[in-house]
Amino acid sequence: MKKFIKYFICKFLFRVTYIDIENLYKYPKCIISPNHSSIFDPFFVYPMASNLYIMAKSEIFKNKLFARILRHYNVFPVDRNKRDPKSLFTALSVFKDQSEVQLLIFLEGKVVKYESDIGKSIKNGVTFIASENHIPIVPVYISRRPKLFSRVNVILGTPYFIDKVENKKEIIAESKKLLDKIYDLRRDV
Repeated sequence: MKKFIKYFICKFLFRVTYIDIENLYKYPKCIISPNHSSIFDPFFVYPMASNLYIMAKSEIFKNKLFARILRHYNVFPVDRNKRDPKSLFTALSVFKDQSEVQLLIFLEGKVVKYESDIGKSIKNGVTFIASENHIPIVPVYISRRPKLFSRVNVILGTPYFIDKVENKKEIIAESKKLLDKIYDLRRDV
């Protein structure tokens, strides 16, 4: 599957270029947190990662056959509309059970189509999980809203750690800092 995605999606449908990819391999465990402006974003990350788990919206798990395929590829659901302790437990256990693992979580929680909507929907799971496990976050910027057969830049920022957060106010502040780090990677290449 990885080869199919790499060649069909990342080389044929889009021309994906990875910039500063070495940042992904600095630590054996990390959370990958990109911006999210296209349904193709997970496919742009998948080929570069190793032992990748992906947190995805629960709505795509409604079809039992499709859900089974997703789970086979380490994709697990999260209910974005309410607190979801099961998905949080799954994310936390991914890091406890394995020595080398990467977890993809979109900080924005959904596809953000318009520039004016950036920052309006921030989910705090990334910073909470990173803080609880002392796992680095790799901020990633993916070209916004790419069209088929266009160039896509996937820019990886420097991994960084978040100190243990004590309350929700600190988690929210760290999530906003992460969003800034992601969008600060935006540049013309």
